[in-house]
Amino acid sequence: MEPSVPLAAKLAFLADPRSYPEGATRVEVVRTHLSCVFLTDRHAYKLKRPLRRGEVDLTALEARRRACLEELRLNRRLAGAVYQAVVPLRRRPDGGLALG
Repeated sequence: MEPSVPLAAKLAFLADPRSYPEGATRVEVVRTHLSCVFLTDRHAYKLKRPLRRGEVDLTALEARRRACLEELRLNRRLAGAVYQAVVPLRRRPDGGLALG
């Protein structure tokens, strides 16, 4: 996703139940030190925040993508049913946001 989309806009989009393809009726937002997790009725989506903390630098989009892929790879070994995929957040042609 282009860096021109403010983090606040991404967070607002992901907090809206209408944003999810599975037809969520609610979204609970949980903030961690590096991410925000969005819990819908059926799934959990995690957005890595663009920040730098100690040795961790997630300020670049590619760094966040790599971190997501590595988390998926590592956690699938023991929780494959939970860690299903990395889904991009994209800008639609009309300027709105979309998952996938």
